[in-house]
Amino acid sequence: MLLSDNLLILAGLGTSLSVNEKDKPHVAPTMDDLWNAAKDIAGANFDEIVKIANYKTIKKDNIESLLSQCHVSQLVSPSGVVDEFVSATEKMIVKRCRFVTSETSLDSHASFLRKAAQRSTKKPRLKLITTNYDLCFERAASDINFILVDGFSHAQPPKFDGGLYDLDFIRRNDDREKPDYVPNVIQFYKLHGSVDWEKRSKEVVRNEKAESPLIIYPRTNKYELSYDHPYLEMMSRFQYSLREPNTGLVIVGFGFNDAHIAQPIMAAVRSNIKLKVLVIDPAAENPTNPELAILQKLIKSGDFRATLLASTFEEFVSTIPDLPGNEQEQHIRRLLAAGA
Repeated sequence: MLLSDNLLILAGLGTSLSVNEKDKPHVAPTMDDLWNAAKDIAGANFDEIVKIANYKTIKKDNIESLLSQCHVSQLVSPSGVVDEFVSATEKMIVKRCRFVTSETSLDSHASFLRKAAQRSTKKPRLKLITTNYDLCFERAASDINFILVDGFSHAQPPKFDGGLYDLDFIRRNDDREKPDYVPNVIQFYKLHGSVDWEKRSKEVVRNEKAESPLIIYPRTNKYELSYDHPYLEMMSRFQYSLREPNTGLVIVGFGFNDAHIAQPIMAAVRSNIKLKVLVIDPAAENPTNPELAILQKLIKSGDFRATLLASTFEEFVSTIPDLPGNEQEQHIRRLLAAGA
C-alpha cells in the first residue's frame, strides 16, 4: 500500500483520540463529549430547545443531528433561545478542538508521518486528508521538520490559494542537471476547515487566534458546505486522486458518517479497478455502517483490493513497516527527533 504510485491517507476523529497530556488522557473531544457539553450550555433550556427543534433521538444522542434540526427550525420559526444555544455550542466546539498545547504528546502522529512519508521523491507526494479541525498533524509535522503543502502562501498573513498545491520544494544546486526534490514533503488537505482559518473579506487566511474559525460545524448540510470555497478546491483534488491508477487509500479514524466523503470513496471502489483500500477501524470485524459491510463483502468474495484491519490508530502506527532504502537524511532526522 505504501509503495503505491499515488498514496492517499484519510484521517478522521479516531486519530485525535490517541492524543494525551500529563494526567489528561484523551484530551480530544468525542461526539458524546460535545453532546454533554452542549447540554450543559443549554442548562434548564435544553428540553425547550429540543422541543422547538423537533429533535428526536433515533439510535443515540447526536450533536450533529441536534444542530441540524436547530438550523432548520431557525429558518422556519426563529427563536432567540435556539439561536443563543447554537452560537454558544459552536464556540464550545472550537474551544474544545483547540486542545493542542506545548504539553500535548503527539508521538503517534509524528511516527505515523515519518513512516508514511518514506517514499521515493520520484513518486507523487503523499496526500494527507483530514476531517479534523485540530492542529495535531501540523504540530507533529513541525516537531519532526516536515513540510506541509496546505494551500496557504508563505507571506504574512498566509492566504489560501488552491494553485499552491501544484508547487513543490526542490534544492537549487548549480552542478545538478535534474531537480533535487526535498524529502519529507506532504500535501495536506483539511476538508472541514481548521481552528486557525478565518475569512477576511473574500480571502481565507491562517490565523492561530482566529475568533470565528472557518470550519464546517457538525450538521447534515456538510455536503452543501463542502462545495464552497476553499473546501471545493480540496474536495475536487481528493475526488480526482481517487480515480488515478495504482492508488492506495488508507482510511484511519474515519467512521464513514460524512456522506459527502463516503460516497466518492465508494464510487471509486466501484469504478477504479486499480484502487487499493485499507480501512483501520476497531470495529472492522463486526462493521455497523453500510460502507464497511460492503467492503467486507467484497473481501469475502475474493476482491484483493480491499483490506479491513481491526485496530486503533496507535496500534496501527506501531505495525507500519519501515520501507527499505530510506534516505540517509531521513535516518538522521529520526535520530535528531529522538534526541540521540
